[in-house]
Amino acid sequence: MPEGFPRLLRQHRTHRRWSQEQLGLEAGVSPRHLSCLETGKARPSREMVLLLAGVLALELRERNALLVSAGFAAVYPATPLDGLAMAPVNRAIGLVLTQQEPYGAVLIDRCWNVLRVNEGAQRLLAAFLEPGGAPARIATNLVRAALHPEGLRPHIVNWTEVAAVVLERVERAHLSHPEDDERRELLEEIRTYPGVSALSGGTPPGAAPVAVLHLRRGPDELRLFTLLTTIGTPLDVTSQELTIESLFPVDEAAERWFRARAETALPGQPVRVPTSARR
Repeated sequence: MPEGFPRLLRQHRTHRRWSQEQLGLEAGVSPRHLSCLETGKARPSREMVLLLAGVLALELRERNALLVSAGFAAVYPATPLDGLAMAPVNRAIGLVLTQQEPYGAVLIDRCWNVLRVNEGAQRLLAAFLEPGGAPARIATNLVRAALHPEGLRPHIVNWTEVAAVVLERVERAHLSHPEDDERRELLEEIRTYPGVSALSGGTPPGAAPVAVLHLRRGPDELRLFTLLTTIGTPLDVTSQELTIESLFPVDEAAERWFRARAETALPGQPVRVPTSARR
């Protein structure tokens, strides 16, 4: 058996701060057998790998990795978003994005890469990103866009508070999934941005019931908060990793801004956003 399975199993268990006894109790497996699995003295069956992965509440990507590490084939597909099998999911995503108009909504993956935006989000990006400005890799990733000096950062009034919340989300995702290289690399990257690493640990909760994004650029000023939408029972890696981040106005001023921009937009009028965000 490849060496990876004992290490991965032990890592997932200890990450959740479970003893072998606790995991065995939840899975109906003796601690002795778990000990043999973690030392490589025993080889797991495919069913045992799936059982332990389910009890540990691993993401589908991680379940595949655990299976492969034990010498089995991955069982959860990763269907391209534009694949035929994803048509029902794409229809649902389109409905949610359209329903959110005139306010913004963005479809992202597990690393906050922007996969699709609605017209409200396009207008927001066009208004608060520098014209012709932010490199595509910054403008098409919500984390980079919020924290990088070439993104939205110059126009986020409460940047320290927002950055602390964003950094905490990325750190929590990394801690929950330490084997995910892309999440780790994103965290390492944003910690090199000016002023970000000092915010680790988060900020005390404020008076508002939700975290507020306060944007200001010239005459435009908005206060927004977000709601996250995910697929309820995913059976595909791609489906599980999709999230729609919907932006809502905190006050009437922000509501009027979105409605006014929608009313003055010409039919078919192009909005300057990076091409990779229009997929």
